[in-house]
Amino acid sequence: MKHLKLNLNQRAVLVRDGHAVKALGPGRYTLWKLYDVVTFDTDKLAFTAPDVVLAGLPADWYETVQLAPRQYGIVTRDDRAVAFLRPGVHRLWKVDRNVRLRVFDETDPLPALDDDLRKLIPAGELVETTLDLNQRAVLVRDGVPERVLPPGNHAFWGTHNKLLTWKVDDLAFWAQPEVLAVLPAAWFTTLELGPTERAVVLRDAKPRLFLRPGVHRVWMLDPNVQIRTFDVTQVAPALTDELRAIIPATELIEAEVKQFERGLMYVQGKFTGMLDPGRHAFWNYQGARVAVTVVDTRVQQLKIEGQELMTRDKVTLRLTLTAEYAPADAPTTVHAVADVKDALYLAVQLAAREFVAGVTLDELLEGRDALARYLEAQVMPRAEQFGVRLSRVGVKDVILPGEMKTLLNKVIEAEKAAAANVIMRREDAAATRNMAQTAKVIAENPVLMRLKELETMRDIAEKIDEIKLVVGADGLKNLLLDNRNN
Repeated sequence: MKHLKLNLNQRAVLVRDGHAVKALGPGRYTLWKLYDVVTFDTDKLAFTAPDVVLAGLPADWYETVQLAPRQYGIVTRDDRAVAFLRPGVHRLWKVDRNVRLRVFDETDPLPALDDDLRKLIPAGELVETTLDLNQRAVLVRDGVPERVLPPGNHAFWGTHNKLLTWKVDDLAFWAQPEVLAVLPAAWFTTLELGPTERAVVLRDAKPRLFLRPGVHRVWMLDPNVQIRTFDVTQVAPALTDELRAIIPATELIEAEVKQFERGLMYVQGKFTGMLDPGRHAFWNYQGARVAVTVVDTRVQQLKIEGQELMTRDKVTLRLTLTAEYAPADAPTTVHAVADVKDALYLAVQLAAREFVAGVTLDELLEGRDALARYLEAQVMPRAEQFGVRLSRVGVKDVILPGEMKTLLNKVIEAEKAAAANVIMRREDAAATRNMAQTAKVIAENPVLMRLKELETMRDIAEKIDEIKLVVGADGLKNLLLDNRNN
């Protein structure tokens, strides 16, 4: 014998020799051990059992439910979701009258989702999304667009669903024709641009998006969205910072020519004209590739330094030359030579070599101006061929070898010494002649001698406090006689 107790939420079936004998409800039972007892928990609501056990259950204890493909069931008790059923055969206990079953087709709207229902429904069986004000979506079921979704919360049954979501703030979007067919026509506009057309999408009068040739679809849900088209064969629009930020650099060429510059414009590699100082913008497209070259027209300095040259008398020296030039004809300057600075450098260098090779060192040192004039005469015509105005060519430095510099210093020193000697001799002769003439005048006029003595005494008296004269007896006698006579 064995004892069995079944609670209110329990049911049982007695099985003997493979056959269901009796169904047992809540209560206490004493049974022979030869029975097998199959127990169920009715709180679980859905259950499975072998056919032999099902045969022993009363028909009013449970309900058999068959859900077709793409159907779902929600079991509620006391209006709370407690079980989720997928397609297939299910058996539900009916012992509690507050238990309900709701069957939904995959295309039916979901009931209000609460936390209990979200926990029950598997993640793969539910598509749930929240669309913001700047979002729109299309529900695709089994690869076929089904409905359009506005902003808000949305939830759908099924494992074969997919959401196509867009942000209308992006302004332009792409979608398959089948998806476009379900979108409301008022939501967007289709814009087709030809090879020479471009467009700018504006929102609140501010440029937001740049469109190249092709088919574009633009969201028009915001009434402040506008589309402005351009013909690239016409003049480019005035560029603002906002417009400049969205137009790709390859689509628009912008050049700034300063007051001291000139701009050269090329279309498809062909020179088309000059650009005056200011800001310029040009459309740049496949049929008219634009390039702008800016030329500085200010006077520029060219320094040719460290040129080792040999004079006619075989003296090697180093010259540093300078030249000042300015582009006078900008197109010629750009088109005549690859680098006008290098061309002028070579022209001055060759002219300097030619001149130095034909003169001696002394002639070069004495005639530096001649070298400058020769360079100007030789280089200026050449510079004009480059479209350049050469204003001046000069010699900045002449550097001699160390031994030659020493020799020149000695020569200069000797020349200066000889010149100084000549000057000294000339001055000595003049001084002697002057002394002779003075002596002759004094000899003829003794009074002048006396005046000269007095002048000398006065000059001496001004420089010293007292004068001591040492005279002999004769001199003293003369002084006494002079005093007596006075």
